[in-house]
Amino acid sequence: MDSNFVKNDRDKTNAMPANTLADNAVGVPESEQPQRNWYIAVVGNKAEKACYERFNKWIEQQPNGTNDYEVCLPTQKTLRLKSNGQRTYADRILFPTLLFIKCTEKARLKEVVRLPYIKRFFINIAGANDKGHRPVAIIPDHQMENLRRLASDAESPISIESHVFQIGERVRVIAGNLIGLEGYVCREPDNSTSLVVKMDVLGCAKVSISQDFLQLIK
Repeated sequence: MDSNFVKNDRDKTNAMPANTLADNAVGVPESEQPQRNWYIAVVGNKAEKACYERFNKWIEQQPNGTNDYEVCLPTQKTLRLKSNGQRTYADRILFPTLLFIKCTEKARLKEVVRLPYIKRFFINIAGANDKGHRPVAIIPDHQMENLRRLASDAESPISIESHVFQIGERVRVIAGNLIGLEGYVCREPDNSTSLVVKMDVLGCAKVSISQDFLQLIK
């Protein structure tokens, strides 16, 4: 089954001359630039695509070299059967009401939170409590890459599990479209096998997979 992962990236590094790769537009070494993180923004119900497009347009209006943003809307193509028997594919949003935005913490607080369609950001309820305030949730880069792989390459429907359930041994996919992806194996009630990829504050993403495609990571 075809799938899609909607994204936009303003990273211009690959287009820069080799002698300027270490510096940005204002001459600051890349190693000294502020850390960019993946944040989880909450938007209106059924307004995810519209907010994604509005954020893209907002990115395009930013001065080059001033800010560096990336926005992702994870979707998967699903087959739908119309009343007349016609088959059609539609994009299913994996995380309703959520956009994934990568930027610096300074840019998030100074600019992104002020956008009218951004309601709030996910908070890490398990994080250290500082004077009654919990830290904003951050998705590690490797987990976003895993999610991107699932959304773009999974051949069966992806389910998002917010609850914690028992998972088995750590495995690596050795065949099929998801080859190289690592996660945990889960045995379903019908005796089928699923690959579980942890997403920390969001729970996990789960997709059905043949046991023959998995290799135990010792």
